Amino acid sequence: MPRDALRDLLDRFADGDPVEWNRITGADPPLLDALHTLEAVRSAYRRIGSTDGPPERCLFEWGALRVLEKIGSGASAEVYRAWDAGLATVVALKLLRPEAAAAGLRNEEFLREGRLLAKISQRNVLRVYGAAVHCGRPGLWSEWIEGRTLASIVESDGPMAEAEAVHVGVELCAGLAAIHALGLLHGDVKASNAMRARGGRIVLTDLGASGRADALNASLRTQATPAYLSPQARDGAPRTKADDLYALGVLLHFLLTGAYPENGASRILALRPDIDRRLADVVERALDADVSRRFTDAHAFADALRASMAAAAPARPARSRRLALAAVAICLAAAAAAVAFGTRHPGVRAWRSELALMRHTDTGSEALADGARLRIGDRVHLAVSTSVPAWVYVLNEDAGGDFHVLFPVPGLDLSNPVSGDVTLPGRQGARTLSWEVSGTGGREEFLVLLSRVPLARLDRQLAALPVAAVERGVARARPDPPGDLRLSGEHLNTLLADLREEIADASRVRMRAWHFNDNDGPVE
Repeated sequence: MPRDALRDLLDRFADGDPVEWNRITGADPPLLDALHTLEAVRSAYRRIGSTDGPPERCLFEWGALRVLEKIGSGASAEVYRAWDAGLATVVALKLLRPEAAAAGLRNEEFLREGRLLAKISQRNVLRVYGAAVHCGRPGLWSEWIEGRTLASIVESDGPMAEAEAVHVGVELCAGLAAIHALGLLHGDVKASNAMRARGGRIVLTDLGASGRADALNASLRTQATPAYLSPQARDGAPRTKADDLYALGVLLHFLLTGAYPENGASRILALRPDIDRRLADVVERALDADVSRRFTDAHAFADALRASMAAAAPARPARSRRLALAAVAICLAAAAAAVAFGTRHPGVRAWRSELALMRHTDTGSEALADGARLRIGDRVHLAVSTSVPAWVYVLNEDAGGDFHVLFPVPGLDLSNPVSGDVTLPGRQGARTLSWEVSGTGGREEFLVLLSRVPLARLDRQLAALPVAAVERGVARARPDPPGDLRLSGEHLNTLLADLREEIADASRVRMRAWHFNDNDGPVE
């Protein structure tokens, strides 16, 4: 992890800003685990002395926990939202049904496994706080995750892009590796048992089904989800960590296609012919009927996923730029939409998206037409609406050749991918930001790229910009002195030429450009 990026992250910790885990790149797993622990400690200290409490009404009390509402139920257990007065926070409580305990899920065994799970401190595994028996019912309580399950994400947003699914897969491999290292199995890896928390953290949940292999094989065989069972488990063979990895292969198949393998055979390329063959091969290996041909452990699975994307990534172009900093103004923003698109992608839910560049007015905001006039002091923002997760890139260049990266940049609450209705640049802590016209110049051009997949070449170009710091969410670049200027900005034009292969498919990438001529100044 670059030293400047680490320093910026630690500054955010010190300032009490939220951590965007999905934006942390280049860090070794031990460092990520340490950072995650640091955030947990910070959150715990914030709760000390807190006057916050639960609603007065509760369903019942279980030990020191006040049970607030029932949120789920299964064949052997019930899940509740509860209040832990000792931690001064909401927790998730999983209680075994009395009939499940009587059927063989013994209290002592359940407590033993819960105590083992509580020893796991890894960012991709739900943090278990404890296990106990009260009122004759064994249960374990854990952190409460605000976010969505992967199943709900695919259901509402459609199948994931390759890079997004690979990121999820690598994170879940890290979680399974931590569970397996204690000699435990998860036992029920599936899309509804994994979540994307607010901020991007990927978390394996439902650890009440986890435990030692002998206990799982003795009591949980009928509780695993059939679609995720390996051929060996379906035939009654004892389950091992290889079965967790097989289930993860099924999960990745689901994330990429929205469907499950058919009779154990991958259908990725049939359902999504746009998926890179190397990634499809990784998933097919994880689903191989012969356990000896599958991945030996979670680390090997993660390495194969990373290699599939690294092999598919284009080479980095050589380019240098001199950088400076620019500021943005703080303002309240309102979103509106003006330009609509709609294209159906084979095998993927129809993509509906809208973009509008808005100028703030005394009464709200107005959409800017191409060729409109900007004045010093004008504040603008971009309204984005997308029916599926999408990567947004907002770039700006003026007549003097100043090139600005307006989004994505570090330090903002919003990061790629975005979904639904969002306003860019968004927020920075308690502040709502916009871009303000603050100088003079003869031409302004905005380029917005909206993509269903990360634009790897562009991401590498932006990452290569040696930004030492970012002030209020805008990285400003002064390119090398331009040569012959074209009708549009030299560097925007060059960038589009570099990206021509990545942006050629209109079903995956959409573009919009705004030109402001004879204006009173550039947007910085």
